[in-house]
Amino acid sequence: MKSKEILIEVKELPASWKWLLILGVLNLLFGAIGISIAGLVTITTTILFGVLMFLSGVLQTYHWFKEKDASWSGRIPHLIFALLYLAGGVVIFIDPISGASALTIMLAVVFILIGALRLGLSTLLAIHGWRWLQHAIGGILALVLGIYILINWPISSLWVIGLLISVEMILNGWQMIIVALKTKKLEKNS
Repeated sequence: MKSKEILIEVKELPASWKWLLILGVLNLLFGAIGISIAGLVTITTTILFGVLMFLSGVLQTYHWFKEKDASWSGRIPHLIFALLYLAGGVVIFIDPISGASALTIMLAVVFILIGALRLGLSTLLAIHGWRWLQHAIGGILALVLGIYILINWPISSLWVIGLLISVEMILNGWQMIIVALKTKKLEKNS
């Protein structure tokens, strides 16, 4: 019975564990480099975000001109959204530091809201006798991170986005390495 479970697990894992291991190590390396240049990653990401926003505005504007149906009730709001995307993209592209600053405030608020919700969920889970500690810890960490980012704003806007992207790459790399090594072990045992 046990060997059947292992075969099912092997089938569900990637066939080429070596490539996954290499990708995991590269993600770790790129994440570590990203942390060392978090400011550059922040500005580059913000500029890319501005470009994507601008392109979305261009496409929405094109659609507005192409759509000839005057009875469409969403025609004017669609144009307003398109113009906001165009303007936002231009502003972020021209001044990526201000764009990063605005995005950093939004991230801080999101972390604070997520933290509060997780703490609320942990309380609800505790009342019902379910596992609640990991939600409480996650909520506290998210709250602390959000508050820390806000307290250190606007300076935090120069590194937060790059740091978060880099940490995500490191976590993704570790996950790939763990799966690759597990696959190698299961492959060896089967």
